[in-house]
Amino acid sequence: MTERRGPDRVTVALFASAAFVLLFAFLALQLSSAARRAPKTVLLRRVYETTVVERAPPGASGGTSVTQSSSSPYATAGPVTGSSR
Repeated sequence: MTERRGPDRVTVALFASAAFVLLFAFLALQLSSAARRAPKTVLLRRVYETTVVERAPPGASGGTSVTQSSSSPYATAGPVTGSSR
């Protein structure tokens, strides 16, 4: 019978498992500490409403004209129902 040198299979498996658990714990610690250091982001939603009023001079055709327009980047149309058609 030949003599084996080095550790047996059980010892190698235990060392490999221990190394994996230690590496996993180290990476989990790194991930949790990075989450604590990250600044909290604050989302601000701004809605701008623009109103334009134009007035023509009295000598122009038709007298006085007033035009009003409003714009918003988040403006959406309402749903179309059977009674609103």
